[in-house]
Amino acid sequence: MPTLYIANATVVDATNRAPRTGQGIVVRGGVIVAVGANVVRPSDAEVIDARGRFVIPGLWDMHVHLDMPGGADVLPAYIVSGVTGVRDLAGYWDTLTTWRRQVTAGTRVGPRIYASGPYLEGNPQPIPHIPVKSAADAVRGVDSLRRLGVDVIKFHTGLTRETFFAAARRAREVGMPFAGHVPRVISAIEASDSGMRSLEHLLTIPTPCTAAESLALVPRHVTQRVLGPCSSASLEPLWRTLVKNGTWVTPTYVAAFEIAEWPLRPVPGDAYQQYLPRSLKDYVASIFPMPDSIPADSYRTGRALFEKRVALAGEMQRAGIKLLAGTDAPLRNSPPGFGLAEELAILERGGLTPFDVLKVATWEPANYFGILDRAGSVAPGRNADLVILDRSPLAGAAAYRSVRGVVAAGRYFGRPALDSVLAALRAAAPSR
Repeated sequence: MPTLYIANATVVDATNRAPRTGQGIVVRGGVIVAVGANVVRPSDAEVIDARGRFVIPGLWDMHVHLDMPGGADVLPAYIVSGVTGVRDLAGYWDTLTTWRRQVTAGTRVGPRIYASGPYLEGNPQPIPHIPVKSAADAVRGVDSLRRLGVDVIKFHTGLTRETFFAAARRAREVGMPFAGHVPRVISAIEASDSGMRSLEHLLTIPTPCTAAESLALVPRHVTQRVLGPCSSASLEPLWRTLVKNGTWVTPTYVAAFEIAEWPLRPVPGDAYQQYLPRSLKDYVASIFPMPDSIPADSYRTGRALFEKRVALAGEMQRAGIKLLAGTDAPLRNSPPGFGLAEELAILERGGLTPFDVLKVATWEPANYFGILDRAGSVAPGRNADLVILDRSPLAGAAAYRSVRGVVAAGRYFGRPALDSVLAALRAAAPSR
């Protein structure tokens, strides 16, 4: 792996609201070894001129599903999009760890993978899971995942109150972090108080509505229920609980947008379907089917509910709640890698400042995993996961569509290399 010297960079990360101009960055052996205005270029280094461009830490997508048909083929799409790290929340552990080893060894192009393996679930599911029908099952499930060595245990929607709290209690006892869906029989406050590390998809977090809106915005079809329920009750008690417990929230807005706008065409993710194999698209359509028959005007209700959900992002941020950027890839509107930029744009529209958007996609994921000493910023000792942008992220989320180059675990992909990856994905998609 060659030594890299990034010259004339403007460094932007979440440790400082002010950009650092005229920086030199030295990368050696997959690690950042020097950053500063007076850094000397090593004689053996490959030089990358970042004059007029902006270097940020590698981006994270904190809610993905890699282990699907064709999933291995699209791992490079994350790198093309500047996503150098992911949290996978359902998959076969052997498959995910094999890919992780290959990425680490440099034999496969893809992001760093943190994973839950199969999740704990009380209902039949086509996605890898551990069946949990009793408190004893919950304890055994937690213990088996701990033995596997998963990074986080995922809870899913089908858990009962008995099995949810039994699993939470056991996870606390053995020191395992857990996250995931909050079942409808559990309140978000209860989930946070149980020690749940992150709440996914805003499940059981109500949409703020007036009493009249609660009647007018009743979901028009069953899938639209994820955008609600509407409630005029104050959310302040929930916000205080999430702050007190240090609970993260992963809204996954891009996935909810697909539901809100159904059956309208197109959605932003359609622009990237050309890069995805047919096997992946067919599988996603089979396990997440949308209703065949719904009221023609249902999108009006969905759009109104969705915009209220989006506004929660700014409200939570102002309340001091920690957010994570995640997409629920590979759904139609959250294609692998490509969907993250759209998620960040929605978070900005919801009220986050550009600096806060950068933070939820870089610094907060490293904070979540407890790896701030080696990720989340552009500093010596950190992993060499970097993104070079043509536009400043401090000017707005549109910057995340201007990827000029990516350093993933010390390996540099310039724009020609990234374009070659895109061309290969597009060429191979029809045959897979």
